[in-house]
Amino acid sequence: MLKQLIVTLIGDDKSGLINNLSHVVAEHKGNWLASNMSELAGQFAGILQISVEDEYYRDLCEALSLIPGLTINFAEGKNQSIWQQSPCLIIQDRDRPGIIHEVSQVLTQHGIELKAITTHCKDLWQSDNNQFYAKLKLALPDNLDHDKFHVALTNISATLEAEMTGF
Repeated sequence: MLKQLIVTLIGDDKSGLINNLSHVVAEHKGNWLASNMSELAGQFAGILQISVEDEYYRDLCEALSLIPGLTINFAEGKNQSIWQQSPCLIIQDRDRPGIIHEVSQVLTQHGIELKAITTHCKDLWQSDNNQFYAKLKLALPDNLDHDKFHVALTNISATLEAEMTGF
């Protein structure tokens, strides 16, 4: 039986980490399904979803935990399709503290589940108005009023731009 293994990891950023991870996964007959990893302030941080036959699960976990320089945590995931298409919300605004909190409040108020989020700031040369960008994958309720949701988002800030795709 296939199991889903969710791995979170953090460690000093150095060359070859992905190669080491992928080698251990392949060596223990795991299938690298999905990941989100990046360098943040000199640290390599990520999350990884692996499917693996039950008989190799423990050995794979043990081998991953022995990779030098990484702090790794494990969780068993639920067997569900990762290929399901989700609607995306693209947000752009002037950078300031609290944007994610404001957007997440609107999502919660409209019964929308956040499945994934990617954010970054673009440093505008010689400007105090750096731009904040976010891409959010969502699960929408069947009864969502799209117009009310869009109004609630744009009420966050006069400069906020929001675009929904894939629904």
